[in-house]
Amino acid sequence: MSNNFSNTTSSIPVEDAELIDLSAIWGSVKRHWIVLATCVIVCILVATALWSILPPKWRASATLQIGQLPTTSTALIETTGQVAEHLKQRQLQDQALESVGLPLNEDSDRRTNLFRKSLKAIPGKSTDFVDVNVAGFSQEEAKSSLNATLQALIRAHESLAAPMIKNLNERIEANTHQMTQATVEKARLEASLKNAAASPNGAKFEPSIVVINLLTKQDQLIRDLKTEHAGLADLDTKIKAFPTKVADAIFVPEQSFFPNLVLFLLGGLIIGTIAGIALALFRDRNLPKTRR
Repeated sequence: MSNNFSNTTSSIPVEDAELIDLSAIWGSVKRHWIVLATCVIVCILVATALWSILPPKWRASATLQIGQLPTTSTALIETTGQVAEHLKQRQLQDQALESVGLPLNEDSDRRTNLFRKSLKAIPGKSTDFVDVNVAGFSQEEAKSSLNATLQALIRAHESLAAPMIKNLNERIEANTHQMTQATVEKARLEASLKNAAASPNGAKFEPSIVVINLLTKQDQLIRDLKTEHAGLADLDTKIKAFPTKVADAIFVPEQSFFPNLVLFLLGGLIIGTIAGIALALFRDRNLPKTRR
């Protein structure tokens, strides 16, 4: 019983202390409302000045579709997550910067610094699409920077797929050559069999059986080559139809995203209010008790 009573009574002073603190703060605010209003006005004016001085920034965005590799199964050149990481690599960023004529050192040019900091990629979930965006100090700068970045990634994907495409082309060429040879050989066997049958002595039985067997094997070989050619042609069509490309045109809004006047004013209001309350409490704490 004694424990319960002590716990109950001990909570009352804490609650009273909280009420006293809140009332003391409110009292300080009322006594120094001019200080509070001055801090709010000054902070809002500073925020407005910063909004007018800071250079505006635009954001360009586009959707990239990742290309497919020439394989029997549907495989992307890079997964969407790998593309997002690839765009963070300095080598690819350097290629994009060189394309638009910007220096590579971000410490020497604010445009380069903004490019490296703002370049972002958002992988699509369970898709082959990636949303890419980058900022610039003008609409044209943002658009050209993003276009250079996308083209650099497309070239990188073409380089990754090049060995497989070369191998595919060699297989198609070899298949075509074998098909030609098989067709010529079939025609030769058919002509041989026809000539033997048209001879005065007629076609002998055993040689005819051999030729017929060879023709059967040649027909099977031609069917196999046609099946292989169809598969190779399908892979070739796939990689030509689904390369890495910009699926949606680059978009840059008319209005800059930074600086935002509303956010600046709201920030000035909040900071001014906090500073005003803190200054009011500070003044109350340092004033002699007789003057309170």
